[in-house]
Amino acid sequence: MILSLAAAYVLLRGHPEGWPAVMRACLAVLVLVAGIGIWGRRGRGEGEGEVVASRRSAGWLDYLAIGAAVLSLECLFLVFFATVPEPMESAAFRIEEWLRPERAAARRQALGPGDTNRQGNWLWDDEGRRPLPLRTNYRQGNRPEIFLQPSGVGDAERMIDSRLYVQAFALSRYEDAVWQAYPDEGKELVAATDGWLRLPVERRGATVACRVFQGNEENGQNPLTGLQGLTAARVPEVVKRDEGLYLLPEQDEGFDYDTISRPVTIDDLEAGRLESSKDVPQTWLDLPGGSLGSRIFLQTEVVAGSGDLKEKLVRIRNHLRTTLEYSLVTENANDLDPLENFMFHEQRGHCEFYATAGALMARATGIPSRVAYGWVGGTYYEGSRLFVFRSREAHAWTEVWIKDYGWVVLDPTPPAALARAETERADEDEAPPGTDDLEKMVVDDPFAERPVWKVGLVLACVFGLPGFGMLLWRALKKEDGGASGSGNREVGRAAGYLDPFVDACRRRGLRVSPGVTLRALIERLDEPPEFAEELASYHYGVRYEGKSPDTGKEKALRRRVELWN
Repeated sequence: MILSLAAAYVLLRGHPEGWPAVMRACLAVLVLVAGIGIWGRRGRGEGEGEVVASRRSAGWLDYLAIGAAVLSLECLFLVFFATVPEPMESAAFRIEEWLRPERAAARRQALGPGDTNRQGNWLWDDEGRRPLPLRTNYRQGNRPEIFLQPSGVGDAERMIDSRLYVQAFALSRYEDAVWQAYPDEGKELVAATDGWLRLPVERRGATVACRVFQGNEENGQNPLTGLQGLTAARVPEVVKRDEGLYLLPEQDEGFDYDTISRPVTIDDLEAGRLESSKDVPQTWLDLPGGSLGSRIFLQTEVVAGSGDLKEKLVRIRNHLRTTLEYSLVTENANDLDPLENFMFHEQRGHCEFYATAGALMARATGIPSRVAYGWVGGTYYEGSRLFVFRSREAHAWTEVWIKDYGWVVLDPTPPAALARAETERADEDEAPPGTDDLEKMVVDDPFAERPVWKVGLVLACVFGLPGFGMLLWRALKKEDGGASGSGNREVGRAAGYLDPFVDACRRRGLRVSPGVTLRALIERLDEPPEFAEELASYHYGVRYEGKSPDTGKEKALRRRVELWN
């Protein structure tokens, strides 16, 4: 039983990680049922006796039927929780709007418009917004999400020696706790005749060429991805929605394309020679309105201090790394602005909060900034010259605009808090997940393409019909020897008078179901035998009233029952 509990716990904790959650839950139930079945067959110690007497011993079919029935109930719960929460939440919002309109307006503003209950691997909501969550409780996954293959061994070694930031997109407008694209007008960019699409950016830095493999998201959220500082890609066209957000054209399969980047972090730059151009959109410098913007400005003045641009930025980064706690769980009990809660109240959160705080503190010093999203770290497979980034390595960081360099990484998240801050080399004999299977790996669950409630309903029928049917059949099945209640049977069968009496009742047309008592059988007889009252009196007296068994009496009753039979 202990082993079955341990195995079920491991399954429900998320191991093996590659298995669908529904499969792990079903196996956990089967393991528990098997453990209970084996445990129930253990030998009893002296003096324990039988607590509950059964008409027959439970067999493996009983435990199998119970397991299938329990799995069916689990699947029905899955259907319930997949269909009920969303309409209930909508109803709750409507009630809140009626009873507490001010609180409802604040909640709607924090969540952002659109489909806030959207499921799946999505990057922004239906209106191109990415709101900071009011509260969080995240779990990190392990599925491969993006693959990079350097063009040569030299590029691979340079990438390993530096901290890798793979950028999917960046957003530059911050308003009311929401990051969004600017100007978000959907401008189309087309590749040149040589097949390369060159982005309208100029920046210094060492060039790194990579081939990118990424899966296709059916909702169209497929950003052009590459090492931070992307300058060109071999793709036919993209739609530009921000300086850091370029959408790939829609297609049915995954993407693979060549990229050229010039990645730069604040640590790569020399102090004393950096400038931040003021000829930038005002959106890159905007702070939140009201008291929050004032508090950020005042805190930045104290933290950044005096000195050159790099010194100020490094002080901001170090302040955030050392004074705030990294956590995937935030409570925000007072429903405050998420950033205000992170910086001045609860003072804990994940990388997106750190990146937002870093960007706004940089703006408070007059340095344009934005937040970038992607991955950091990764695993390098030398045999195939392939970098693999998994969902647990997803990350957000601050980028600041530096003259001649463009957007530069300023990562305020504590490196020790990341799942993998530096690239890890895989074992020599370890093979990477194949890029041909990327489309399959992008979907965590084989049922993900179907609505969860449909999957749950199908599984409930698959398990429930045979499970409950088998339980019903086993319950109604007539066993040789009959039954007249578990408690009554032990005394009567030991004496040898009860089974013949039950058989005689059957011959007279009575249906003897499990659990029926001796008294009930006698009352159902049209013409009870003359010894019926004597039989019942003796049986119940010995069984329940503590009277001593009388062997002679029992033999006489048995003879009378046999003659009547």
